[in-house]
Amino acid sequence: MLFIFLFSDTLKLIDKVIAVVNDEPIFYSELEELYRATTLTENDSIKRAILENLIKQRVILALAKIDTTLNISEDEFQNFSKTYINNIYFQYGRIEVFRKIQDEGINPNDTTALRRILRDFNIPDSLINFSDPELANKVFLIIGRNVFEQELKNSKMTITEFIESQRSFISKQILIQKYISKYISPYISVTENEIREFYQTHKDSFPRQPNIYYLQQIIIPVQVSFEQEEKAYDKIKSIYKRLQKGENFNKLAKTLSDDSIVQIGWVKRDYLSQFLSQDIIIELFSQPKNSYTRPIRTPLGYNIFKIEDRIADSIKISHILVKVRPSSKDIENAREKVISILEGAKSDFEKIAREYSVAPLDIGYIPEDALPNDFKPYFKDAKQNSIIGPIYKDGFYAILRVKEFIPEKITTYDEVREQIKLLLTNKKIEEKISEIYEKHKKDMYIKIYQ
Repeated sequence: MLFIFLFSDTLKLIDKVIAVVNDEPIFYSELEELYRATTLTENDSIKRAILENLIKQRVILALAKIDTTLNISEDEFQNFSKTYINNIYFQYGRIEVFRKIQDEGINPNDTTALRRILRDFNIPDSLINFSDPELANKVFLIIGRNVFEQELKNSKMTITEFIESQRSFISKQILIQKYISKYISPYISVTENEIREFYQTHKDSFPRQPNIYYLQQIIIPVQVSFEQEEKAYDKIKSIYKRLQKGENFNKLAKTLSDDSIVQIGWVKRDYLSQFLSQDIIIELFSQPKNSYTRPIRTPLGYNIFKIEDRIADSIKISHILVKVRPSSKDIENAREKVISILEGAKSDFEKIAREYSVAPLDIGYIPEDALPNDFKPYFKDAKQNSIIGPIYKDGFYAILRVKEFIPEKITTYDEVREQIKLLLTNKKIEEKISEIYEKHKKDMYIKIYQ
């Protein structure tokens, strides 16, 4: 919704007035909340532009307040409140996810790491689809709702009480929208030629849907020699002894683990059963909080797991990993067996996967842009039912099947016509608001504090 900034003036970062328009203050916290919703990086020019828009918003509000024809019903207030709250949920969710990505130093194209992060937020696999923007928005709403409602709970406030505390703020936003709807929107028009001209000028910048692959996998670990196995075990045993002497788990993990990600987060018992034996899962779930396990052999190598928390059928864990790295000879010896498995996979992929793979069959939908860089060359001519591989990486051979292929799609004019029309309409409304601001600013008290 144009020009309506749907952010709480109660959840302030710093209670500091940075500008005043007539009797309406603009708080630093309000500017900062809007700025955080726009970008996660520092940009002074964006911050200045947001402040200018806030001042223009207050001028429109001042004009709306003296117009006696603009009234707000309770139904209008309640309907607008729903939009207001959903916007808060969305922004909280978006900021929370991207903050976690930044904190863990994750590549945004690493779908495996992103899937793990979303599972940490208890997002079901059915909603994790990296090619569907609508599902992404739904995920942000779910995460944001949980985070925001927890903040309210900590403040001993219900959502109804919060909305009521924002009645004045929300009512002002409704007044601004009513003013725009009555005095600006009816006089704005966008022609078909304007829409087509915009499309022709900017069509290369519209989102392109890349090739999308629904992938299945057969993952085969390379059988390592006794020498390589012993080398990894000696290292994990040394780390375990240091833990027993009282050294800090996280510090040891950061300096000695072969995985840069220390905190795995929340995982369900069913998910672990795809990789670990039932004996190991029982051991993990029987450990007390803040304890750690003995060295455990997993498909990746030797792990020591730390139990951070546990609820019902889920457990929150961190880990130290020492990979068992095969020698060049090990890798070459394994390849002959993998080629034989590949031949079988060509006739019945799922049967061969059940027989030989150490990982779940389905990876899911993966956009081409999200494939690991060293995998992309293998997908150059991939189509539906293509068998790809074997590809060696980090002690494993991968054989992949493209179960479904969705070819690259360039955005057409018809697909973005309404989006362009809305964009141009909003631009004209912003221009009209700027004209109104220039006309009336001399009649109002406007002060910016440094």
